[in-house]
Amino acid sequence: MESMSSTKRRAVAASVGSVGILLAVITSDPTALLVTIGAVCIGIGWRAGLLAVAASGLAGAGIFTVTATSTLSWDEWSRVIVLVLSGSGLCLLVQLFRVVSFYERVYRAGEPSLEDIPGLGWSCYPDGRLRFVNPKALEFVGLTANEMKRLMEGGDGAWWQKFVHPDDLERSQSLWKHSLSTGEPLIDEQRVRRHDGTYRWFRDSAVASRDEKGLITAWYGTTVDIDDQRKAEAALRESEQQLRQMIDTVPALIWCATADGRPSYLSQQLLRWIGLSPESRTAQNQTKMGIPIIEMVHSDDRFSFQAALSQSFHSGATFALKYRLRRADGEYRWIDGKAEPLRDADGKILQWYGVCLDIHDELLAQEAARLADERLARALRAASLSEMSISIAHELNQPLQAVVANANAFNRWLVADPPNLDRAKQSADRIVRDVGAAAEVVRRIRVLFAQPGHSRQLIALNEVVKEVCSVIADKLQANKIRLELDLDPGLPSAVADRVQIEQVVVNLVRNAIEAMEEVPARSRILRIATRLSTEDTLEVEVSDTGCGIPDPEKIFDAFFTTKKGGIGMGLAICRSVAETHGGRMWADRSSREGASLIFSLPAYSRTEGHRIQPASRQ
Repeated sequence: MESMSSTKRRAVAASVGSVGILLAVITSDPTALLVTIGAVCIGIGWRAGLLAVAASGLAGAGIFTVTATSTLSWDEWSRVIVLVLSGSGLCLLVQLFRVVSFYERVYRAGEPSLEDIPGLGWSCYPDGRLRFVNPKALEFVGLTANEMKRLMEGGDGAWWQKFVHPDDLERSQSLWKHSLSTGEPLIDEQRVRRHDGTYRWFRDSAVASRDEKGLITAWYGTTVDIDDQRKAEAALRESEQQLRQMIDTVPALIWCATADGRPSYLSQQLLRWIGLSPESRTAQNQTKMGIPIIEMVHSDDRFSFQAALSQSFHSGATFALKYRLRRADGEYRWIDGKAEPLRDADGKILQWYGVCLDIHDELLAQEAARLADERLARALRAASLSEMSISIAHELNQPLQAVVANANAFNRWLVADPPNLDRAKQSADRIVRDVGAAAEVVRRIRVLFAQPGHSRQLIALNEVVKEVCSVIADKLQANKIRLELDLDPGLPSAVADRVQIEQVVVNLVRNAIEAMEEVPARSRILRIATRLSTEDTLEVEVSDTGCGIPDPEKIFDAFFTTKKGGIGMGLAICRSVAETHGGRMWADRSSREGASLIFSLPAYSRTEGHRIQPASRQ
């Protein structure tokens, strides 16, 4: 029945009420006013009904007054009172039905049914017999309501078995029987046959409805299609498996760590390389993986490894370090370790990805090549020095032999009787001539080694030192030597041959590295300092913590050496280069340990007479 609008409802109430008033007047009986009161309560509202009750009481008293020949009797007053009480009861009854009707409309009319449930909805009796299946379930399995009813009327509760995949049937039956016997909710995943014969994965969820005594009255369940979700999960697992296989196959040692630095994954290659079992990368052992790896780092490299790794994890900076790691067979091998953080859109670190590259054979090959180069260079220097010595000896031999011959002749002419002074004077002149020839040979040799003045240019010593440090950085790292630079930022420039000065610094640094070979790795420190010692003198100091200098006076002598296989010409040449530039070179005797070699150069003055003030030391 279609609901009536409020305007129509009030119009009907007014009509019915008018009829009640008319009947009360015609019959002179106020009881008919109850019809008016009911019409007002139903059509307009219970508040208007209370006013109608009061008005009806007054109207009833008026009717009796008009018809009575004297004052109202008790019987007439009692009828008026009954009219008022009956009208009030009628008003209360209408209000009660209004409230009940409201709740019925709101809560019962709007309550969803199993037909409205998304997915395949169903309901069963407490013993498991099916009692309802929503249309979506019928549509999925391809049955009509009558066909499903016939299956349900079978009474064995096994109607649904014909739609479940055979491989999932036994498990589904077991779970359903367990829920029926215990009353526990049912949660199951199974494949269900669609009307076209294909099977799709569904998730069954069912709960028991109970009465106030706790007894099961019915089972209500839904069957949700999760086939696409299962396929997506399977594809994701396959992708993860392929990625894991690729990482385990790549010829590199790969690891992952959480944002706070806890190891979360070690590749199969890394596990085999360090000799850990595959179980080491399971979830329960992830927090313990970092401990054995740190213990496998060489003791000389462990401190720097932990410091660099910790600094990267705290700052988010890239991790890069060469260190020695113990392989499964016990051999320590050089590793080039690198790690980068993975960040989200806001820059927050999500994961660390690292790789360890075995560069031991490469470093050995580089070291072998370096040693071969050094041996070849020494051999070439020795050969050159030998050829130069032969050439010098040949050049000096003739004037020196002539000097000896003329000296003997001079002596014979003097001891002759009588002395032949004229011949002696001629011999003396020849001696002077031959000595001059020898001096000319020496001068030509010096000119040969002296560089022309135009090859010198304005250079910054700090830049020269930094360039040399970049060239020998790998050698310092390979020998575990810590470099300390103390470069005066206000150092003036110098006029010098840049190549020669670089060679001097390189020679001093290499000597320092070789001097610290027998020193423990933690104590190896190479310090290079530049300063303005006086207003016009620059100094470069190279210090080490090696074995020291046994004889500071002789180390600059040609052919004097304390190194096995050395020829003793390096420091002599370095000192010669410094002196040809107007400076000097010396060893600092005040150093308590190690060696400290210093060379000086004149500071550059742009205008004659300008005095360069020493820069303040930091």
